[in-house]
Amino acid sequence: MVPRILISSLSSSSGKTTVVCALSKILSTKFSKKVSVLKVGPDYIDPLFHSKTANVRTGNIDLFFSGSDSALLDVFERDTDGSDFAVVEGAMGFYDGATMNADASAFRVAQSLGCPVIIVVDAKGKSLSVCSEIDGLIGFQEKIESDSKKIIPREKFAVILNRCSKSLFELLSPKIRGLCGVEVLGFIEKNPDFSIESRHLGLVTPDAVHNLSEKIEHLSSSVSETVDFEKLIRFAQSSSSENGIFIRPKSTGEKKVLLVPSVKIAVARDEAFCFYYQENFSLLRSFGAELKFFSPLKNEPVPSGCSALYIGGGYPELFWNALADSKITSASVKRFCRSGAPVFAECGGFMYLQLLGILPGSFSKKDKLVRFGYVELTAGEDNFLLKKGEKIRGHEFHYFDTSENGESFTATKPNGKTWKCIKVDSAVLDSKNLCARKKRAFEKNIVAGFPHFYFPSNVSVAENFVNAALLHASVSDCEISCAGCGGCSSGGCGNCGGCKNGCSGCSKN
Repeated sequence: MVPRILISSLSSSSGKTTVVCALSKILSTKFSKKVSVLKVGPDYIDPLFHSKTANVRTGNIDLFFSGSDSALLDVFERDTDGSDFAVVEGAMGFYDGATMNADASAFRVAQSLGCPVIIVVDAKGKSLSVCSEIDGLIGFQEKIESDSKKIIPREKFAVILNRCSKSLFELLSPKIRGLCGVEVLGFIEKNPDFSIESRHLGLVTPDAVHNLSEKIEHLSSSVSETVDFEKLIRFAQSSSSENGIFIRPKSTGEKKVLLVPSVKIAVARDEAFCFYYQENFSLLRSFGAELKFFSPLKNEPVPSGCSALYIGGGYPELFWNALADSKITSASVKRFCRSGAPVFAECGGFMYLQLLGILPGSFSKKDKLVRFGYVELTAGEDNFLLKKGEKIRGHEFHYFDTSENGESFTATKPNGKTWKCIKVDSAVLDSKNLCARKKRAFEKNIVAGFPHFYFPSNVSVAENFVNAALLHASVSDCEISCAGCGGCSSGGCGNCGGCKNGCSGCSKN
């Protein structure tokens, strides 16, 4: 595996994302490294910052989603293929994960990857107490790890001090080395220009941060002078190998991904719909899908020639008026959903289908998070993604709720709590005159709900999505493609044998 480091801290809001953005940008520009940046956990927003600020390859890596060390390493190797340096950003604090026993935490990911750890320590208002925080964090693993061979040795830890002056750094560095036995790689000065604002879902998206490029340039210029990058690179190159403590588990025999005939899947992606796992895209492509992106905010129609539609989450609530005014997009999405093509919508995408009247239900903002956290999703009925009883893992995090959440899946949290969710439905009103083969592609073509799916937790979901698009493409003709013939003035779309009454618009237009 490539040289790698994991950036963590004692808690959220310690400056991890700021540090990762700066380090990644400097490594990719000043040191000409091909950098991949992976986020531990289900967060979509931090990868957007990584990509926007450092122009690096991004993704998510998560032990709850992956389920095993071997599957996690498969994701890591796929996400870092072609890179020569990897930066992994932990979520929350070092030991915070899916449960109170550190499952799926940054600590467990560091163990799985054999990854040296850089602890970002907020030094504001502290001096010697910083040493107690560092020593306590490293020593705590012995309290929760029963296998002594999996204890990460102190030489695999290093520190970067955040919001720290040069004078305090010079005083603290020898103390940290002497009392804690770990190297100090540098510091980041306290500067309000380096901060990135927070909002209700964590960080704002990059496009919402004023002068973000200037902030990152200023930050990177400073960090290049206050962090020892030669030492950092050597630290990353100490990543464990077969000769170290961490040995890559043998393959679990994960299903081999095979290419199938090419098919196009439309993906709504802009400031309103920007929450996607890059691993989902990678798997869809690996099964032969070509992804065609379009922007509802720019009033763009569903791209021509597509046989499936994927609408992710994001912040559509910030753009309801603009989305409602995007008449071309609205009409195009309605026609597409009514064409019988497979449509998968998550969270904000789910609400968007309700906004357009494609699915029933009304939504409103609540005063607190609604049904949030990791979930394992079990299909309660057959659909184009999963058969009844099959499972996939995912995540919910939203302040909005709807009167029609759906009952086609059961969500189960790690603590055992369950609830019904996700609608398996159809926007098509009349399919009684279709043959059995066309009905299979025509009916219940929409899977939509608040949970976000992580496809690598069940790769068959990605394969099934692509196969559903292929099936639709194979039976697609005027009877399937049109939203109903009403005698339009154009006399037809020219993509079929000709409508008897004229075409009112189809997904191929």
